[in-house]
Amino acid sequence: TNMAENTLFLRFNPNEKFNFETFISQGDAIYRDRENPTVGKSLFIGSFNNFQLSPKLRISPSLRYSKLAKLDSDELFYEGYIFRANINYQFNRDVSFRLIAEKNDFDKTWFLQPLLKYNPNPFTIFFIGGSTGYSLVDPMSTDYQTNSNQIYLKFQYMFDL
Repeated sequence: TNMAENTLFLRFNPNEKFNFETFISQGDAIYRDRENPTVGKSLFIGSFNNFQLSPKLRISPSLRYSKLAKLDSDELFYEGYIFRANINYQFNRDVSFRLIAEKNDFDKTWFLQPLLKYNPNPFTIFFIGGSTGYSLVDPMSTDYQTNSNQIYLKFQYMFDL
C-alpha cells in the first residue's frame, strides 16, 4: 500500500520512416527477495525506435535501463541495462534477412541471432538461422567467451491431396 510511481511516455513520429518512443518511470517498487521482500526506490528508463532507412532496410534499436535502491540509503539492489538491435533487410518479395543483437548488462552476456527466410508463397517457407551466446566468464576481464550455439532450419510445404 501507499506505493507511488510517476511515469512519462513520449512518442515522436515525424514521418512513416522514423518512430521514436521513450519513457521514464520513477517511484516505489518491490525488491522480490524470497527471504526478505523489501520496498525500494526504482528508476526505469527506456527507448524503442524504428528507422526505415530504405524500402528494404529497417533498424529497430531499443535500450532499457533499470535500477532499484534501498529507501533509506543509496545502496543498490540492482542496476543495469539491456540494449537490443533488430536489423531487417528484404532482398526481394520472397527473401529476407534478420539479425538480432542484444547486450545484457545485468548478467554480463550478449547474443547474436541471424535468420535467413525464403517465403515464395503463403504455403511454403524455409528458415535457416542460428544463435550464439557470449558471457563474461571472468569479471576482472573484458573477454567474452561463447557459452551457447544453436543452428536451426525449418522447411514447411503444404501438399494438396
